[in-house]
Amino acid sequence: MSISAEDELHLVQQMITRERLSLDLCARGRTTFLSHVGAARLVPGPWIGHRDLIYALALANLAPAQRTSLARAVLVEHDREFGVGRMQLRTLPSGLPLGGSSLRLQPRGPAGSGPTCLYTWALGSAAAATACDWLLLRAEPTWSLDDPPRALTPAAIETLHALAASVVILVATAADARQVADHCLRRVPFTAHPRFLPQLEGDDSKVTRPSNHEPARIRLWPHDAVNAPGFWPVHKDRSSETAGAVLLIDAPEPVRQQVQAWHAAHPDARRVEVVRASCPGRAGRAELAKLWQACERPQVLLRGDPEFAGDARRFLHDLGARVEAQAQGTQLALL
Repeated sequence: MSISAEDELHLVQQMITRERLSLDLCARGRTTFLSHVGAARLVPGPWIGHRDLIYALALANLAPAQRTSLARAVLVEHDREFGVGRMQLRTLPSGLPLGGSSLRLQPRGPAGSGPTCLYTWALGSAAAATACDWLLLRAEPTWSLDDPPRALTPAAIETLHALAASVVILVATAADARQVADHCLRRVPFTAHPRFLPQLEGDDSKVTRPSNHEPARIRLWPHDAVNAPGFWPVHKDRSSETAGAVLLIDAPEPVRQQVQAWHAAHPDARRVEVVRASCPGRAGRAELAKLWQACERPQVLLRGDPEFAGDARRFLHDLGARVEAQAQGTQLALL
């Protein structure tokens, strides 16, 4: 017996909020699937993640309880099925580094017993697709906005480096930091916030540990650490210590406001430029449309920042997708 569209949407929402499996959200009594390094706050508990993601987390500075959870985590591989509770699951590469994964969810039982969903948190330009009834998308600036900022390029960073300018590149997660480093920082020395360093060291990376003697002029920094010590470098060459740029990579409005407040209070703000940019290697509208087609034109459950979701919904409608929105809750300060 067929079910209505509203009932099917209810089933999808139940799959992602009430089953034993929790997606990028650590909740008591539920097993947490970790899709990307930095996508979830690591509350101790039962975790599942791709092997490369678990290895990347093992390098991080975790609390003892977090490290115990990591040691007990279930490691999965792409395209190999596993189960949690009443769900049959399979991971696919999201196109992002450090084991970034999308997750296909299907209720256990005979074929057609429930809707199939592909959960995504972030998408690279080479994200894998699979046939599904519902595609769960988080609105991201690179494909959501009608006119997104231009992607950061190696040429831009290398030019700033040649000019001896100080550069702070603000990103949201360690996965973003690694993507920026892989695409744009191969030929220039740089440093990073301690939260990002473990995932950036090794191979042929030019990342260095922060130094009080001669800090690197280019640094990768988290969105939420604008007011942290070390955000803006101080150099021995006093004539150039404030010249440079702060590059906001896919930054939401609260982060932009915080940077603008810092910029307004900076002693020589005229020599520091604040520029918005997109993360390199992320899916744009062409890649997102191709993914949707490859998933056999599923219905879309759209979530994320309302700032980006409006344009995203119109774009998906223009593709021909039926779109349901899951608003991201916001809370205004009382004081």
